[in-house]
Amino acid sequence: MRWPGLRQHWQQQIALSDSQVSLVLLALLVGLASAGVITLFRLAIEWPLVQWLPISHPEDYESLTPWLRAALVLLGGSLLLLLFYNLPKHRQQIGVAHVLERMEQHQGYLPLSNLMVQFFAAIVALLSGHSAGREGPAIHLGAGVASQIGQRAGLAHHRLRILTGCGVASAIAASFNTPMAGVIFAMEVVLLEYSIRGFIPIILASVAGALVSEAIFGAEPAFAVPALDMHSLQEIPFILLLGVLAGLLAAGFIALVRRVRALQHWPLWLRWGGLSLATAVVSIWWPQLLGIGYDTVDAAMLGELALSTLIILLCGKLLLAAWAAGVGFPAGLIGPVMFIGAMLGSLLAHLSLQWYPDYAVSIGFYALLGMAALMGSTLRAPLAALVALLELTANPNVIMPGMLAIVIASLVVSEVFHLPSVFKLQPAANAEPSPVQQLLRNTWVAPLLQRSFVAVDRHIGMTTAEWVLAERIDWLLLQQERILLPAVDLARWLEQQEQMPEQIDLLAIPAERQPTEWIALRANLQDALDQMQSAQLQWLAVTRHEREPQCIGLLSREQIEHFYRYQPMRTEP
Repeated sequence: MRWPGLRQHWQQQIALSDSQVSLVLLALLVGLASAGVITLFRLAIEWPLVQWLPISHPEDYESLTPWLRAALVLLGGSLLLLLFYNLPKHRQQIGVAHVLERMEQHQGYLPLSNLMVQFFAAIVALLSGHSAGREGPAIHLGAGVASQIGQRAGLAHHRLRILTGCGVASAIAASFNTPMAGVIFAMEVVLLEYSIRGFIPIILASVAGALVSEAIFGAEPAFAVPALDMHSLQEIPFILLLGVLAGLLAAGFIALVRRVRALQHWPLWLRWGGLSLATAVVSIWWPQLLGIGYDTVDAAMLGELALSTLIILLCGKLLLAAWAAGVGFPAGLIGPVMFIGAMLGSLLAHLSLQWYPDYAVSIGFYALLGMAALMGSTLRAPLAALVALLELTANPNVIMPGMLAIVIASLVVSEVFHLPSVFKLQPAANAEPSPVQQLLRNTWVAPLLQRSFVAVDRHIGMTTAEWVLAERIDWLLLQQERILLPAVDLARWLEQQEQMPEQIDLLAIPAERQPTEWIALRANLQDALDQMQSAQLQWLAVTRHEREPQCIGLLSREQIEHFYRYQPMRTEP
């Protein structure tokens, strides 16, 4: 078999099939590639900070002089403004909101140019000490790498969505060393569904990401977690209070992001320049707010921060992170949200020690509960937050109190304040798809194809007509004219003829013809339905190769409607 034929055979087996084995192999490749990009991303941030600045570790901004810290922030902000002022509007869409929008509207097709912008812009933002996280950019990078691999392979749309989720899971696993949380986050936030078909490749990709991260950075989790536990059921009221406070704080954070989003009509230099200036001023007195802040989270867990410091850091990070998220700054908000949650939990633990000095509580325990509660309620990802809590602590005793705090906080945000996920407030975010849309997007066109047709020219002879009728063909497809003609209409016309013609003009005989258009085999049912609605069509002709259309099956709107009306529980192709 020559190379073109071998390549076509490979594409059919890997890209345009429903083989679970081929999807798993692609997921493994995506997991390794995504983790490799995340590794480069982390090294591009951490290595220059240690090599070029007089600090002992990548987050040791406290060792720099106040004016050097401020100058570093302003320099980074200026570089970002120069970069984005020269970019067209559609290239500026980055981050988790961009990933969700591409999953919602474009079946997981993420542009390479936006991926490159995210990579370099996030490096500049984090190198210069802006108060943001690396997890949001990591999610975009992981999803983008997966999408590029899937696009190069020519994957069908329903499989490309799963593969993009694999990249997200690998990125989360490589960032936090929490592979289970990576799987749950990908399915809970990005894919918005749980399915057996998606679990297997996403799990494998997440494991691959965690292995690469451990090989490069070691097996230590993102935070230095002390030994912790709930001492007795007497702490339940404190946990309930923590859940309520986390919900109120999450609601305030989301509302603040929404308020800042209303300032999008302001020029970019004012929105981003004001953020950089505010961060530079704050850094003079509170350098703990710079960067990702995981070292400050560790200090809060160990009880090394005073009560007044916790309050200032909580308020400062809340304002800076909400400002950055609201103006679409090219860095993440997951890290800041966890930072705020840790400060809240540690603050409540300190207060409980003052109120009840004879009853010792674990400050680290409440700091972790605060992180999980704020993450789950702000991102609307309660299960991912709970699994991350379990993986960070490796302690099953935190499950019950963690569930309690996360559920209370999530209920406060969703039921008391009726607020969406913070991702839905950022640029490019869209509303969640309906169950029917989700079903159609996860279903390939191939199983519904009608294959009782024959492609013919406009003029056919009696021999062809007799063969069509003998074979009981349902449809005649005029490929050049893109017209469908029912074979029964041809049979009815022939019955009315006293003398059979040598040639039949299929456009001249009376028939209920149907206009049609081409659609690629890689499409899903939602793609097909959208095309039918926009062009006011009832039928589509499905082709394997878009450049050289050759019909391999027909798809009708009636088939799609019957599918989602009478098979509502079917979520896999």
